Amino acid sequence: MAVRPFAFGARLRHQTRTVRVRTHERDTRRYVIEDSDTGRATRRRDHASLSGALADLARTWRGRLN
Repeated sequence: MAVRPFAFGARLRHQTRTVRVRTHERDTRRYVIEDSDTGRATRRRDHASLSGALADLARTWRGRLN
């Protein structure tokens, strides 16, 4: 089975906070999580695998509830 890079991104948004997952600019096998909110600097985390990036996305999104 062929392995293809993540062909789309994911964006979760609530009021002024946005969390995105997308492919890395230079290495299409890596993924980036960007957590932005007005009044705060954008936090960026790199991940070697899609499963790690999506787990971080879910953890970050659930963390906004507390």
